Amino acid sequence: MRDFIKELRSNTDKEKIIITQNGNELYFKNGKIDNKFFTLTDGTTQESLYYGDILRFNVPTSKGLKNELLELTVPIRKKGKPVFIINYGKGQKKREFLKKEDLKTKFVSELLPSFNADKLYETIEDYNDEDINSLSEVKNFLCLLNPENFSDIDEYYQALRNTNYDLLLIEVSYNNVFFTKEQIEELKIKDNGGKRIVIAYLSIGEAEDYRYYWKKKWNKKKPKWIIKENENWEGDYIVKYWSPEWKNIIKEYQKKLDEIGVDGYLLDTVDTYQYFEENYKKTLD
Repeated sequence: MRDFIKELRSNTDKEKIIITQNGNELYFKNGKIDNKFFTLTDGTTQESLYYGDILRFNVPTSKGLKNELLELTVPIRKKGKPVFIINYGKGQKKREFLKKEDLKTKFVSELLPSFNADKLYETIEDYNDEDINSLSEVKNFLCLLNPENFSDIDEYYQALRNTNYDLLLIEVSYNNVFFTKEQIEELKIKDNGGKRIVIAYLSIGEAEDYRYYWKKKWNKKKPKWIIKENENWEGDYIVKYWSPEWKNIIKEYQKKLDEIGVDGYLLDTVDTYQYFEENYKKTLD
C-alpha cells in the first residue's frame, strides 16, 4: 500500500495535497516513524478515536482501542503532520470533551451526526474568515462523503458553497456527474470570503459499484482482482490494490480529479492491506 500511495504521489503535481484515511500503521516501520513514507503525505485522519466505537454510533471508543490509536496518531502529530479526527455521535458534552482533548493533542476533531457522512454539521471550533493556505492552518472541517440527501448536484454544490468550513473533505460527484472546474474554484472560497482547501474523496483499497468505472458485466462475474464485498458497506468491494488493472483505474480517476482542480485527495481504504495480512499472510501474489 505504501508503494501504491507513492505511485499516486508521482502521478500528480507536487502541490497536490494527500491525506490518508485511517491505516496510520503505515507511517511506522519497526515501531518508529517511517520517514520516507511520512514525507509522501500532507495529513492523515482517524475515525472513531473518541466516539463511534466499531461502528456503534454515539458510543465512546473503548479505552484499549483509543490508546492503541493514540499511540499512532500522537507521534504523527508531534512530528508535524496535521491529524483530523472524525468522531460519530451527538451532544454538547461530547463536543466540549473533544475541544479539550484537541488542546492537548493539537488534533482537529469533528463530531459527525451519521456514519454515512451525509450531512452538514456544526463544527467543534468556531468558523472564521481567515485565508486557509495549508492544512496546518485548518481549525475545522467538513467531511461529507455521501450527497444522497441532496436532490441533485446543483443543490449539493449550493449547500457546500454557502458554508464557512476551513477544509472540505468531500465527494465531488453526484450520480457520477462531477463538479465543474469553475464550481471547484468557487468552493475554495468560504461564504464569508476567506480561502479554504477542497479535498476529493478517493477510495483506493475498495472498488465501489456506483462509480463510473464499474462495468455492468462485473455484477455477474467479478475480475479476479476483486476479492469480496465489504460486510459493513454494501456495494464496496475489497480489491487486490497492487493489481495493475486496479492501479490504472485509480490513476485515471485521479486524473479526472486533477482536471476539475481539487487541491488534493482523501485516500480512503488504505487500511485494506490489513485484510490481506490477516487472511492471506504470504500468499499475496
